[in-house]
Amino acid sequence: MKIRNRGIVAAFATVATAALLCVGVAPVQAATQTVTIWSGSKTAAESPIYAALTAYGKANGINVNIVVKPTAMREAFIAAVPTGKGPDLMIGAHDWTGQLVGAGVVAPVTLGAANSKFSAGAKAGLSVGGKLYGVPTWTENIALLWNKRDSADPKGLSFEQLLDSKSGLAIGFDSVKGDPYHFSSMASSFGNTLFTRNNGDWTKTIGYGGAGAAGYANWLATSGKKIIRATDGWDKLACALQTGHYVISGPWMYNHAQDTISGCSSASLTKAQIGVAVIPSLGGSPVHQFSGVYGVWKSVKVAGKANALAVGKVLNYIASADAQLKFYKSGNVIPANTDAVAKVSDAGLKGFGVAGQGAYAMPSYVFMDTVWDKIGRAEAALVSGNFTGSATAFLQKAVAAAQSLIDGK
Repeated sequence: MKIRNRGIVAAFATVATAALLCVGVAPVQAATQTVTIWSGSKTAAESPIYAALTAYGKANGINVNIVVKPTAMREAFIAAVPTGKGPDLMIGAHDWTGQLVGAGVVAPVTLGAANSKFSAGAKAGLSVGGKLYGVPTWTENIALLWNKRDSADPKGLSFEQLLDSKSGLAIGFDSVKGDPYHFSSMASSFGNTLFTRNNGDWTKTIGYGGAGAAGYANWLATSGKKIIRATDGWDKLACALQTGHYVISGPWMYNHAQDTISGCSSASLTKAQIGVAVIPSLGGSPVHQFSGVYGVWKSVKVAGKANALAVGKVLNYIASADAQLKFYKSGNVIPANTDAVAKVSDAGLKGFGVAGQGAYAMPSYVFMDTVWDKIGRAEAALVSGNFTGSATAFLQKAVAAAQSLIDGK
């Protein structure tokens, strides 16, 4: 995922007490402290958190230093923290949590009085072993986007009717590696989940099995070729939406389609020209696409450091409705704080919320990259016709290979 175009001011004693909920220690606070945050945005100014946090820092005597790491940020964080280096905080998608916890580089946090302002799902995405490791900042899930300027309202159309329509249906996926994240909308409608679920929690057993998996595999092999593949990145998918295709994507595409796309024959769309609708079920079962939660993790190196209290203050502000409403206004993202969500006026973003009511928070296991790769490559091969034997057996072979790696066999 990709966690894009997405206050608490009181007496010192009150702020300090709240800050300690996130920090857990009380080191000496210098007159001015620097809190460094890594962000995956292309530039600091493009990060939804930049304007709000830098302004908060200036008002509270804290130098909030946002450093951009557009590539390999997670890997750099894991490598830097054990050496005592790296940032105090890092913002990213919740499915990194398992690997960060497994590497021992992030510390638990608490939300204090703001705890009731976050859904169980948002907190679950940033939790491991019952402990919360990140402050939720905004959420996102995929939905059906359509071009009101050039296409018909998809309401009432079946998934197959969307595929066969004049507009056609586009999904951005790599022709070799696939994209299980976006394909979850189709796989789940056949009764499949990436992992099986037990009392609302993910297990470590891959859930592509039985009649549901067979139906899904056979559909991919026979009708998957109808999908318009935007394999050249987000620009091509945004252009597809601007041209009039129906598109399955997330809030980032809602934002990107409002930009001028180099080489695209169609003009950019306004917010009012982009519709956001529920993804219809392909296989007859409810659609459970993935929801993503962006959050801010705290480095384990913060504990006992001179700036720990300042880090705690920044974390508590990040959790506030004031900050998250500013993230929304700056980055066009859906706040995780429910008080902030209530103040969102953007109809499109509200549409994503409606479309994602049945979404499941993505698992954040250490081995997620392996599972994504195995399942994604199998799905892409089935769509492309690059497989041998039956479609069901081919998918199950990939599932078995991924399960063996999970089980350590």
